[in-house]
Amino acid sequence: MVLLFYYLSLLNLVDAALTVAGIERSLITEANPLMERVYSIDIGLFISLKILLSMTLLLFIMYKKVPQSRVVKGITLFATASYTAVICLHGFWLVQIV
Repeated sequence: MVLLFYYLSLLNLVDAALTVAGIERSLITEANPLMERVYSIDIGLFISLKILLSMTLLLFIMYKKVPQSRVVKGITLFATASYTAVICLHGFWLVQIV
């Protein structure tokens, strides 16, 4: 689980950077309605929330408090798979513009 938390934290930051780059260049839109609303309010708030999420995951690791329940494992696996797919989509549009 610790490795998944590291991986998820990294994917979240990469997603933030690629999302901002894509939106600012009018190449993509934010597909998550909640994060789209946050982005439309303020890009700094969007970036701050993404950083805060990654920092929270890293704090769980640092304090050796990574939850081990089946529910958290399932959510973590789902989030990791989802983010991996999103990063692949970002990669696709990046290849298209290069």
